[in-house]
Amino acid sequence: MSNGFPEIRFQGQLRPSQAEAIAIIEQQLAAGQKRLHVVAPPGSGKTVLGLFLWAHHIRRPALVLSPNSAIQSQWAARTDLFHSTLTPKQLVSTETDSSALLTSLTYQSVTLPRRGDADLEADALDFWIDVLIYKEQAQDPVEAEIWINDLKVHNPDYYEKRMRVYRKAVRDEAILKGNALEMLHTSSQQTLETFKQQGVGLIILDECHHLMGHWGRVLADAHDYLDQPVIIGLTATPPDEKGKRPEDIDRYNDFFGPIDYEVPIPAVVKDGYLAPYQDLAYFVRPSPEELSYVANTDDQLLLIMETLCTPRVTEPESQSENSTDSESEESLPVERAEPLQEWLLHLLTNLELPSGQVVEDWTTFERRDPSLAEASRLFLQQRSIKLPAHVPPISVDLIEEDIPRLNYWAPVLDRYIRHRLRRSPSPADQQLAEQAIDQLRLLGLQITETGCQACASPVGRVIAYSRNKIKALVPILSQEIENLQEHIRAVVIADFEKTSATSAEVEHLLDEEAGGAIAAFKQLVNHPPTDWLNPVLLTGSSVLVDDDIADLLQSRAEEWLSARNIDVTLSREPFDGFDLLNGSGSQWSPRVYVEMITDLFQAGITRCLVGTRGLLGEGWDANKINVLIDLTTVTTSMTVNQLRGRSFRLDPEQPEKVANNWDVVCIAPEFTKGLDDYERFNKKHCRLFGVTDDGLIEKGVGHVHAAFTELKPEGLEESAQLLNSDMLTRSTKRAESRKLWKIGEPYQGIPLKTIEINSSSRKGSGWGFMPFQGLRSPWSAESLTKAVSRAVLESLQEAGQLSKESSLQIGARSGNYIRVFLDKASAADCDLFLSAVNQVFGPLQGARYVIPRHVHEIEDTWISRLLPGLLGRFFRKTEKELAMVHAVPATLARNKRLVAIFESRWNQHVSPGEALFAYRGAGAELVEEAQRAGFVPHSKIHEKEIFL
Repeated sequence: MSNGFPEIRFQGQLRPSQAEAIAIIEQQLAAGQKRLHVVAPPGSGKTVLGLFLWAHHIRRPALVLSPNSAIQSQWAARTDLFHSTLTPKQLVSTETDSSALLTSLTYQSVTLPRRGDADLEADALDFWIDVLIYKEQAQDPVEAEIWINDLKVHNPDYYEKRMRVYRKAVRDEAILKGNALEMLHTSSQQTLETFKQQGVGLIILDECHHLMGHWGRVLADAHDYLDQPVIIGLTATPPDEKGKRPEDIDRYNDFFGPIDYEVPIPAVVKDGYLAPYQDLAYFVRPSPEELSYVANTDDQLLLIMETLCTPRVTEPESQSENSTDSESEESLPVERAEPLQEWLLHLLTNLELPSGQVVEDWTTFERRDPSLAEASRLFLQQRSIKLPAHVPPISVDLIEEDIPRLNYWAPVLDRYIRHRLRRSPSPADQQLAEQAIDQLRLLGLQITETGCQACASPVGRVIAYSRNKIKALVPILSQEIENLQEHIRAVVIADFEKTSATSAEVEHLLDEEAGGAIAAFKQLVNHPPTDWLNPVLLTGSSVLVDDDIADLLQSRAEEWLSARNIDVTLSREPFDGFDLLNGSGSQWSPRVYVEMITDLFQAGITRCLVGTRGLLGEGWDANKINVLIDLTTVTTSMTVNQLRGRSFRLDPEQPEKVANNWDVVCIAPEFTKGLDDYERFNKKHCRLFGVTDDGLIEKGVGHVHAAFTELKPEGLEESAQLLNSDMLTRSTKRAESRKLWKIGEPYQGIPLKTIEINSSSRKGSGWGFMPFQGLRSPWSAESLTKAVSRAVLESLQEAGQLSKESSLQIGARSGNYIRVFLDKASAADCDLFLSAVNQVFGPLQGARYVIPRHVHEIEDTWISRLLPGLLGRFFRKTEKELAMVHAVPATLARNKRLVAIFESRWNQHVSPGEALFAYRGAGAELVEEAQRAGFVPHSKIHEKEIFL
C-alpha cells in the first residue's frame, strides 16, 4: 500500500483456512474497510495470518500488541518464515523505541496509567471524600479528611489499598469521558508518539478479547491519535460480556465490528494442522463428610419449605397481673401470614400481583410476572391443589418433567418472602423470612429487597472442590500411563495453588489446599502408579518437584539457565515425597521458571505438570501434551478455549498424536445442588466441538456422550460407574478416534442442525414386526426412525415445502439414540424438516391430526413348535396390533390435501393407518384412548449442531 515498503515474502504455504480468510479480507480491504475481526483457535496460525496480511497486502509499518511477553515474542519469532533483504533489527523489534518495520509489544507498554502525580492524588482523595459523605460515614469534607489522614498515619497499608481503588476510579471516569491518553504514564505517551512519527499504518491486536476494559478504552483513543491505521483484531474466542460495563461492550463492538471470518476448530483438525482429540469425563460422588453436609442442607431447605406451607396459629400472649388496659391492647397477638400455598392461590384467584395491584385478566398477570405465573402454577399443581377456573393449567408434560425444584421454588419463595413475610407485622414471620433467606443463600440464591439473584453457594463450592475429584486423578492417569507408556505428557490444571474455603459453613470440609494445584500434586506423588510420572508443580509462587527426579531436574535446569546466560542459583528444600525448588537472583521469576520447566517437560524429565489456569493458560505452549485434566470451575468460552487449546498442538515427533481431554465432575443428583458441577461441565462444552461415536463433529456436551443433555445427564446416578469404565476404555482407542475425525477428507465448513431421538419401544421385549405384506422384518430403533423420517421428508418434498435435492442421513449413537439430519439442504429446510420429525415423535398435545402406527406381533402355534425351524416359521400366528398414535406434523396438517400426502407416505414406509382429525369424533376418541392406555410417544429428543 506504500510505495517505499520493501519486498517481504512468505516462504511457506498457507493453510486452507488461512487462504480462505485472506481472500475474504482482501476483498474487504479493497472495499475500503479498515477494521477487521478474525476468530481462530489456538494453533490455527493466527500469527502467520496477521504477518501475511501485513507483508503482502497492507504493506505499512506495523505495531503488534499482545497480552503477555510470551505471545509478544512469538510474533517476533514467526517473522523468520518471511524472506526479506532487511536485517533482523530493521525488520522486527520488541522494544518501545523501535524503528523496525514491525514492532511487537505488550498492551501494558502503551496503556500504562500514570501514578502518583499531584493531580491524580488530589482527584482520588476528593473522590474518597465524596464517597464517605454519600454513604453518611462523614458529615462534611473536613470530617472525612480528618478520618482519612488518621488512617494514613495509623494504617498506611489499608490507606494505600483504598487509594489505589479511588485512583483507578478517577482514571476510568476520565478515560470514559475521552481523556484516555492524558491519563497515561509518560512512557506510554512517548511510545505512542514514536509510532505516530513513524507513520504506523497497521495495528494488530492479538487476543483482542482482552480489550473490554482499560486497554480497550486507551486503544480506542490511541487509534484516532495515530491517524486511524488499519486494525486487525485476532482472538481465539469472542470476549465474555458478563459483568462488563455497557459502554465497554458497545465500544468493543463498535471498534471491531462483526466477525469477518471465523475458523472453526474442526476445520483446522480436518485439514491436519491441529491434533485430533477426544473429550472424556470421569464422575465421582462427594466424600461421606461432604455428602452429609449437602444432605443436611437439603433437609433444612425441605424443613423450611414445610414450615412455610404449614398454617401458623396465633396464640394469645400471656399478660402480667400488673399490666394496664392500654398495655394489654398493645400486647394483643399479631395476625400471622397465611401459608405459602394459600397466598399463591389468593394471588391467582384474585389476579393480584405480589405488590398488591390487581390486574384485569390472566394474560396481563402472566405478562407482568411471567416467572411467578409459571412457577406458582407448577408449585400448586405438583401439590395437587386445583387452580382457579380462569387460570390455565401447566401442561402434563411439564409437570412430569424432571425440573430441578429450586428452579421453580425460587420465584415463589422470593415473592412470598419479600411481599408477604417481610411485610407482615408479626416478628415471627419476619424471623421466618430471615431463616429462609439464610438457607437459600447456602444453595446459591440471594434474596434482597429488589429480588432474587445468584450468589456464591457454599454447597456448590463443596461439590466443586470435592476431595474425590482429586482422587480421580489416579485411575485416569493410571489408564493413560498404560495407554501411552513413556510417551505420556500430562497436564493437570486447577483454579488456584490453594483454595480458600471463604465461608465459615464449610471450613471443616475445605482446607486451604482443597481442590487446588498443591492437593493435586500431592495426590500424584503419594500414589505409586502416578508417582511414576515424576510430576512437577508450577504456580506463580512455587515449583515443587517429585523427589525421584529432584537431582536430575536441578542438574538439567542449571544447564538450561547457563545456556541462556540467566544468573540464578538453584537450591532445594526437601518435604515428604517432593522438594521445593528455589531460585535466588534478580532474574528468577515465573516467566523464567515456567519456560525452563516446560522445556524439561517436553524433554521427558517430568511427564506431568500440575499448574493453575493463570500460569498455564494463554500464551503457554507445549506441543507434546497428550493428556489434559481440567479441574477448574471456569465456564466462560474464552477461558475454556484457551485451556483446551493447550493440547491441540501438533507434535512432529508423534505424527499420530490424539489428545485426551478429561473433565472430572462431582455429582449427587438426589440433592438440590447436586448437579451444580455437572452444569459447569455442560457450560464448558456448550461452544466446544468434538468427535462423536458415529463419526460426526458435534457442538455441545452431547459429543462426550449421547445421553448427556443440557439439563441433566439421563440416568447418570445409576450408571456413573459404567460411564467411567466406558470413558477409560475410550481413552485407549486413540487410533479409532483419529479415524472418526476423517482428517484430509472433504468436508462442509458450516455447522448443521440435527436431532437425536431415543424412542423406547412400548413393550420392553421388542418393537414388533413391520406390518407389510410379505415382510417379517422386526423393527428396531434405527429402522423405525429412518422410516418415519423418510415419510416426513418425502411428504414435505411432495407438498413443495422442501427441496428435492435434500438427502436423509440417519446414524445410530450409543445409548439407543438415533441421529437424524438433512444433507444438501438450506438452514430453513433443515429447521422445517427437523421440527416435523420432532412433532411426530413428540407428545400429542395440540396436534390437529393424528395417525396410528400398527405392528405385527408373531407368536408360535402348536404346529410351528413341532416343525423344524425354517419350516415352522410359515405356521406362526401373525396379528396386527396398535403400537402408537403419532401427531401429523403441523406443517402437513393445515388442510386435507397435505394430510392425504402424509397419510400416503406413512402407509408406504411406516404402517397402514388413516389420519384422523384430533379435535372431535373418532380422532378425539383415539387420542383419549391412546393417552389412557399409554400408546403415545415418550421419546427423548435432543437438538444438536454438527460439523460435516
